[in-house]
Amino acid sequence: MSDSLPRYERPKEVPPTPVPLDPSTLIPVAALEDALAASALSEGGKALARGLIRLGRPAVFGGGGAGIEYGSLLKTAARPDYIAAHVREAAEHLHARQVDLLMVPGMSGYPVGAMYSVVAGVPAVLLKKQRYEQRPGGEEPEGGYPPGAFVIPSYTGDADVLISADLTSVQDIVNTVLRGQLDAQAGHERLAFSLRVAGADDIIDKATMSQAVSDSALIVGKAAIRSFVERYRADSGDARPVSDSVEVVAWVTPLIKGYNRPHEQLQRWFGITPFAGINVTSVHLDPPAIGIEGLGVVAFS
Repeated sequence: MSDSLPRYERPKEVPPTPVPLDPSTLIPVAALEDALAASALSEGGKALARGLIRLGRPAVFGGGGAGIEYGSLLKTAARPDYIAAHVREAAEHLHARQVDLLMVPGMSGYPVGAMYSVVAGVPAVLLKKQRYEQRPGGEEPEGGYPPGAFVIPSYTGDADVLISADLTSVQDIVNTVLRGQLDAQAGHERLAFSLRVAGADDIIDKATMSQAVSDSALIVGKAAIRSFVERYRADSGDARPVSDSVEVVAWVTPLIKGYNRPHEQLQRWFGITPFAGINVTSVHLDPPAIGIEGLGVVAFS
């Protein structure tokens, strides 16, 4: 592998040794609405839980191990009755953190990422995925890899994927953000530019992808600011000293696997507590059930 192309390892989840669920603690589908009404979930979390129980199921994935199949809720359909309240709550979170740019890894996460973007009014950029095949001798393609590109194992399969940002889109968004900052600093002796980035995904499991995207965002953001400054200096002749900062300030997701402790990982790496609609505390294959913080262990429909 090229030295300039970082690789992130995402260990598979090993299905836990089956432990019979206590029937007295398992919430059957028929009792879901009463349990939701009495739960500590937000309105967005309640609606997500309702949709997940009706449309989801536990599954074992080739590249990820035991997990949740939730495609009918978050990938192949748009259901305002299940997700709209959560998207509004996530948008409030993004506003509170004054996010300039949302970065979303892969097409599986982009449907909900686009919803966050539209409701929050924060532009979103897709990080494109493509199958990665290492070149002989680890040599790079002509022109090299894009800034911020990285490799990570696929969750749903066994292949590696190369992930990189749409740099044209990033540059246009950053140009718009920085022009506003430039106008606000007319007459200043120095220029200071900043970019506040958030990540979004359809699920956060071990936070490996979140770490990779956050690291990539810092590189991509710095490159876009540098390009803006170079073009501005060339066009204007403005030679004022410039400082810049790029921060990853938030992560938003409908689902987070709390039992993998991703909150702790993101807090340690970036000082971020991710915002999630549902915190999954356990996944059970037999009988099919899921544990949800603030609700309990619920049987799938």
